[in-house]
Amino acid sequence: MDIYQSSSVGRVRLPESLSRLLREKKGKVVAVVALTTTQTVFGLGTVYLKWTLSFTAVHPMVLALYRDVLAGLIFILITARLGRPQKKHIVHFLGAGFCLFLNQVLFIVGVDLSGAMVATCIQPSQPIITFIVAVLIGQEKIDLNRLLGLTLSVVGAVWVVLGDAFLSNANVLVKSLLGDVCLVANCAAMAVCYILVKALVSSYSPVVVIAYTYASAVVPLVLTTPFFIKSNDDWVVPKLALPTLAFLVLVVSVLGYSTISWSSKHLDSSQVSAFTCLQPLVGSIGAAAFLKEEANVQKIVGGVLITLGLLVSVVEKHSRYQPWIPGLHGSKPHIKN
Repeated sequence: MDIYQSSSVGRVRLPESLSRLLREKKGKVVAVVALTTTQTVFGLGTVYLKWTLSFTAVHPMVLALYRDVLAGLIFILITARLGRPQKKHIVHFLGAGFCLFLNQVLFIVGVDLSGAMVATCIQPSQPIITFIVAVLIGQEKIDLNRLLGLTLSVVGAVWVVLGDAFLSNANVLVKSLLGDVCLVANCAAMAVCYILVKALVSSYSPVVVIAYTYASAVVPLVLTTPFFIKSNDDWVVPKLALPTLAFLVLVVSVLGYSTISWSSKHLDSSQVSAFTCLQPLVGSIGAAAFLKEEANVQKIVGGVLITLGLLVSVVEKHSRYQPWIPGLHGSKPHIKN
């Protein structure tokens, strides 16, 4: 078989391996740009969400429900002709969907309780938690850089939480700490979702993966939301909150998560989650500018420590990450030293 290929007559033919390498390189560059844009939008979206929750009577759980139901319907319509998950992968889609459900609900509740700035400072712990999960299932080994990065990030997250504990008055202390716990759990859920999505895109179209992951997330949300609703009026979304709902559905959910799913096909899970480090910068600037939240020393130092840990443990060693999920892939992959 000819190892050379050309796109048209008269053009220089490149070796197939080199052509493939160039396509992969281009895909990675596009993924980096797309994820940078997506995480910047997510950071600004956090500020927009906090403003909406502060100045309207919309219930955060109802907002999350309508967001997921509408986005799920759009995803299913888009993928109607692209196929469905095989039975052997149903568990993986359900697992990814449940993690996405936890991620979105805990984030909305966490932002409501703790604030947009704290939320954005804690978000970069997602890649670190991804590494922890990867180690637990045998995907990676922890070296000195990884251990240092994990330590810095954990200290940074704890510092943000302790900052709330020491600086808050008695009336808001419990509320702030509960919000911090929700935000940390939100990061853990998304870390597991990244790993499952990365594994699934090797067998399905990225759009199909995110569509059925989202559909799986809607089911537990529909079942649990009524337990948080105290009045029938809570089911109504105020007119002032409708633009926020549209933004969450079309920009954050459909475009944002489609970008993340597509990028997972070109980058490792740890690389995809690494872009959350942009959220503290964008979110903190936005919260200080539009919400008048104070950028105290604890929040700034915590965000810096988390980001430093991210750089030490993710950026330098990201090429070693090779996802493997029991039941989805065969034998464990060989991890290069």
